Amino acid sequence: MSEGLQLDKLHAVLVRVIGEARVPDDIDIDVPLAEDGLGLDSVELLHVVLACETEFGITFEPAQDLIGDGLKTVGTLADLIRRRAATPSRATLARALSR
Repeated sequence: MSEGLQLDKLHAVLVRVIGEARVPDDIDIDVPLAEDGLGLDSVELLHVVLACETEFGITFEPAQDLIGDGLKTVGTLADLIRRRAATPSRATLARALSR
């Protein structure tokens, strides 16, 4: 998936979860997801994470992905999605091994 298409899909997820009024059309990748940016609280951020898993067909690894700077900005979330999309999930690996 191209970076532009992925950012468009991420923008759509953000709009769906927190509303069009809070997400600018021309959102920049450096916009923080929480304070001084989109202002997501922890519950909204969880909803964004779950919506991204569904939208992009990925599974985040909480101990690796959901700590540190992975959820700091729109860009770091997009990078995290790209990395997860390139890495098969445990469920995918289990299905492949059971065949």
